Amino acid sequence: MDLNVGVSCKKCGLEKTVKSGVVGGRQRFCCKGCGCNFRLGDNRSDEKIAAKKALCILWYAMGKGSYRMMGRILSVDHSLVYRWIRGFGKSLAEPKVPQDIKEI
Repeated sequence: MDLNVGVSCKKCGLEKTVKSGVVGGRQRFCCKGCGCNFRLGDNRSDEKIAAKKALCILWYAMGKGSYRMMGRILSVDHSLVYRWIRGFGKSLAEPKVPQDIKEI
């Protein structure tokens, strides 16, 4: 298994990568350092993904749509929308309930 010297990892920047098949007609690589799989020429940008993620979280908080509807509008898979919203929910702190409240 030869290491490709000219290809650096998109996640960690390490240049120890190996070929890992072809996906969508383009070569896929696997980083030996962090295990990240990536393709060269991947046109996704972090700004676009962050904007889509924020919009999904806003729609969900407003109760204005299903995961599938959000996925169709933003051209992403509905399971990805679910993972974005769930990940955001896990990042929030536990709500603090005052001691004088007995029932809700």
